[in-house]
Amino acid sequence: MTDRDLLGGRYRLLRKIGLGGMGVVYEALDSTLDRRVAVKVLPSAAGEGSGGDERLERFRLEAQALARISHPNVVAVYDTGRQDSGPYLVMELLEGVELQRLVDVCGPLEPDVARWIASGMSAALTAAHAAGVLHRDVKPSNVRITLSGRVVLQDFGLARLMEGAGITRAGGLVGTPQYMAPEVMRGERPAPRSDLYGLGLCLYLMLTGEPPLGPVEDIGAVVERALDHGVPQLYGRRGIPDRLAYLVDILCAWDPQTRPEDAAGLQATLAASSEMEARVVELVQRCVREQAIALADQTLSAASLAVEPRLGLEAAEGMGHPAPLSLSDATRQVVMAGMTAENAVSRLREAVNLVQRGELQEAVRMLTAVTKVCSRALGDDHPTTLTSQYWQAVCLARLGAGGAALTLFAQVSTHIETGRDEGRG
Repeated sequence: MTDRDLLGGRYRLLRKIGLGGMGVVYEALDSTLDRRVAVKVLPSAAGEGSGGDERLERFRLEAQALARISHPNVVAVYDTGRQDSGPYLVMELLEGVELQRLVDVCGPLEPDVARWIASGMSAALTAAHAAGVLHRDVKPSNVRITLSGRVVLQDFGLARLMEGAGITRAGGLVGTPQYMAPEVMRGERPAPRSDLYGLGLCLYLMLTGEPPLGPVEDIGAVVERALDHGVPQLYGRRGIPDRLAYLVDILCAWDPQTRPEDAAGLQATLAASSEMEARVVELVQRCVREQAIALADQTLSAASLAVEPRLGLEAAEGMGHPAPLSLSDATRQVVMAGMTAENAVSRLREAVNLVQRGELQEAVRMLTAVTKVCSRALGDDHPTTLTSQYWQAVCLARLGAGGAALTLFAQVSTHIETGRDEGRG
């Protein structure tokens, strides 16, 4: 691959991992430092008039805001640049799950787990506000919990520098209505207390498993509830400690003056035992495991195994350590069109390298994609197809999904024996 194929002569885009109004986020390989990163690209805004200018300015402010903050609970920025396709921003790649996904899978979280996560969010907001940055879009999908239990606030695409003028067009609102502070909806200038409102709503979701302002299908109704009745009171609700419920209630208060002045003062109430980190890691691993099982189910339902994968297994066992590569949805059809036994093994080699490095979440995604591609391009009875399924089972076993791993191992083993019997015949 030449420098022309690399973004900024350095970053090789691997797969799309996010899409929003402020750009497209890719997983990428930094060819200079040989590490995986997240790259946010703003497609060219040429010809979009003032709307394009506003997007470019927001993108610039996001880079500026992140560069001001250096804190473990805030996603780190590494680099920024511009290419023909538009400006780009290089950030830390975070393995793990979004807070929204954690609640969707696990339901209401234990109060101490919710405290632990909220404490990390509070620390992130304290650092951002101290640097003069308002996030303005604090919500569960912008909070990621890594495989090590670190809580990270991400996506500063709507951030605002406190000393700067706003760039919102007249009559326009920015943010997510379900988590937007009432005063911002009314057109008032956002402040640190507006970010704390988002933190309070995230805590409400964690403790109850319910959207704070009810179902989100009707945004008009959500806005009406936020401006009229507000968030239902938690104090006195069974199973939630009174002190924690009271904190949630004041964070979600309709009047911003009722909320705490800043995030720094929340740490005493949000303090949780250090043992909670292990519990959070356990829950994140559960989410990753369930995702891996779902992907394995897709493989099992589509698989039609026929021969022994000895050739593929031998090839995989002798593999070295090339740079990791993810197979994106966007490029899968292109890869399928030119797939051969030789380059299929190359793709598989890269996936096995991820397994050996312990990057199981990414390995499962890639092995699932490789299995589908190999099945269609090379056939269900090709050794590389079967070997991909074998390594997918290895990932499942290491993620703790023993039942799903055994099912896949057993199916592979059955078809190995079938292939042997047919060979004897």
